[in-house]
Amino acid sequence: MNEQEEHVKKFLSSSTYHQLSANQQKHAQDILTRFNQHMMNEQHLADTAWMPQAVKEVMVGDFIADPVLTNQFGIAVAPVLKAYQNFLKVAGLREIIQAIDDQRTNMNACRKAHQTWAQMHGKEKTTEPAPKAPAKKTTATKKPENVKKVKPWSAQRLEGFIEKCKHAAAVENESQNQPLDGGEQQYIVGQFIKLMAQECGEYPGSWDFYDLQRVLGMMMPLDPDITPKQIKNIVPTAQALFDYLKRTKQLDLDQYRIGLKAIANMQPSQDMLASLSRKDRETQLMLSFIRSNGIDTNDVKTAEKWMDDHREEVAGFMRGLLNPWSEYEHQQLMKRQHQQQQVAPGRQTQVVRHHRVPQGIKFSKKARKRRHK
Repeated sequence: MNEQEEHVKKFLSSSTYHQLSANQQKHAQDILTRFNQHMMNEQHLADTAWMPQAVKEVMVGDFIADPVLTNQFGIAVAPVLKAYQNFLKVAGLREIIQAIDDQRTNMNACRKAHQTWAQMHGKEKTTEPAPKAPAKKTTATKKPENVKKVKPWSAQRLEGFIEKCKHAAAVENESQNQPLDGGEQQYIVGQFIKLMAQECGEYPGSWDFYDLQRVLGMMMPLDPDITPKQIKNIVPTAQALFDYLKRTKQLDLDQYRIGLKAIANMQPSQDMLASLSRKDRETQLMLSFIRSNGIDTNDVKTAEKWMDDHREEVAGFMRGLLNPWSEYEHQQLMKRQHQQQQVAPGRQTQVVRHHRVPQGIKFSKKARKRRHK
């Protein structure tokens, strides 16, 4: 149990907590767990170090944009946050309480719209992108105009940077005490940097939140050469890389925050993908794309009709994820065709295989609908 979890536990048994209404008590633990997590991931502030502006930004960010949050949850947020900070006796309590009160109306508007404040007003901040933006259309989206633009690197510069980072993955402190050995980490690091440049045209200093999610969370698990163990450790390996680049001043604070947020909630998805065959990973990601468009994949008729009506978009999404492995896909196709030709006429038999049905994984909706550029 970390320090913040310990604080929440003590608060839930305190007299301050028991002074809250029944509805506020009902939602208190969920509110504080979610808010502390978003504050740490987005602002890198512990619960005893909140700043008024940071509180305002988290209140109207992904914390409140989740469609599953109810009106009763929204009503309880402000009183619970104020009681919690009062319980902790933090410095600047008055200013924090004022910030909570000032942002309450905007927060409720975000909850009702299931959007962040930036999404509601047609703008995204590079330091706090929102992965849960509702996708009403499945067409590709443009990157926010305020994302830093970096001149493309030469092949020589990119290769030198990759080698430097791979060396760091084997010897630097950030990569020690990891489940993967040096060689396994080096493979992930090299593939990640190469794919960000090759598939997204992005380099350190211009990494985009949604492309980070797409490469780390979707493309890399489909790598034919990656192992299940490596898939499970994409997140800690990426974090070790981000930590190293920040420490050595090769990554500025904004890029570092974007990187951490991109992987903040990715681990459960990677664990799920690692448990599947590569073919089922493809199916899982396709189901996730369909669900991101509001389609219940358990309703087979509705799902099939939607796919029939959106064949180009589904195919485009999958082509984007599989593009780095196109040579492997071609080889597999040729192998299947050769095997079919070897089957003697009249002796073909249908083999029925029973697979468990993938359930789909929640990914950033904008990341899911981004087409390969």
